[in-house]
Amino acid sequence: MILRTLLISAVAPGGEEEEAEVAVAISPLKLMATGLICGILGTAFAWVHPLIPALAVIPVVVWGADAVRRVAGYGLGTGVPSIGFMGLGGGSVAAILAAALSGNIVPAWAAVIIGTVIGAVTGALLGVLDRRVIKMKIPVMERCSTEIVASGTLALICLMAAVAGDFTWSAVYSKVIATGLIAVLWAICAISLLHPFNACLGPSETQERTLWLGAECGSLCTVVAGLATANPVVLLAGAAAWLITFWKFWELTKRDAADVVWTGIVPKGE
Repeated sequence: MILRTLLISAVAPGGEEEEAEVAVAISPLKLMATGLICGILGTAFAWVHPLIPALAVIPVVVWGADAVRRVAGYGLGTGVPSIGFMGLGGGSVAAILAAALSGNIVPAWAAVIIGTVIGAVTGALLGVLDRRVIKMKIPVMERCSTEIVASGTLALICLMAAVAGDFTWSAVYSKVIATGLIAVLWAICAISLLHPFNACLGPSETQERTLWLGAECGSLCTVVAGLATANPVVLLAGAAAWLITFWKFWELTKRDAADVVWTGIVPKGE
């Protein structure tokens, strides 16, 4: 049931309420598949170089940002930030459990899959509670909640592997958990999921612009990983990715805006 929910998250009608039509430039199913493949493979090869999982987090964040966009498009308002933190709340538990399994019990790639599935199960349960108990009339609630927590789990796993240099319990515990960096990684992942739609929402919001902002936020995750490890390769790669994605986002912002003006310096005393 959970895997079916994850796979059909963007293509099947879901519930009594009518599902709203949302214009998309990229299929949510493609975004999900790209995020899953990049996240799992990126973490599995973290031992080769931390740059691999540090860059793999970008498509994972884009997937999660799209899921937030689809569910928040029903008018959650102030719920946009909270749903991102909800995703990482459940995702952090699943990510730490995946790290505990990795190495001694199962291979890294298997641990990543297990952690992501646990995250998806957690998200599905939260979605059921939101819709069936709290009575939120959002037909995509279960499906998008499943995706948000699953992507949040995988994004956090990627960053944990990038900082630790490997996705094994000993490396993750000593370099990520014991140092307290897990809190920083949790926060940057949560903000990266919620910020794109929160910043772009409005009548002129488009998937293209929102997801480029998601890619920019994912690039900042890479930068944070580079700073946390003092790794110049990861830091420079993240900075380059940020410049590219921010420039593209700025171009789309100017394209979609009615006008771009310079308001001047705010007068003193106001």
